[in-house]
Amino acid sequence: MKLRLILKTTSKKDKEVSIKFNIAPSKHSGFINFINMALNQNKPVIITFEKISKSGERQESKIVGTFKFEGKDDPGLKQLEEEINDKEKKRKKQHMKRVQT
Repeated sequence: MKLRLILKTTSKKDKEVSIKFNIAPSKHSGFINFINMALNQNKPVIITFEKISKSGERQESKIVGTFKFEGKDDPGLKQLEEEINDKEKKRKKQHMKRVQT
């Protein structure tokens, strides 16, 4: 399964513009948990950017935004969460089998 973050906006001429960021499978569970927490607690989410130089120096961007998540399909979100949890359990079970042999 692929999980993608999609950001959308409109241009001056009302043309839709979007950018898509793939979310690594190892981050699926944490991302879904974060979204569910934000939805359940009805708290705002702050988005910022961080620049990391080749030397490892981190600098926070001057751009920041705040928004709230809205549940569009609550049963669908629950199903997605269950699928991710099932995959994680299977992966851990396979890992334990490999470690024991």
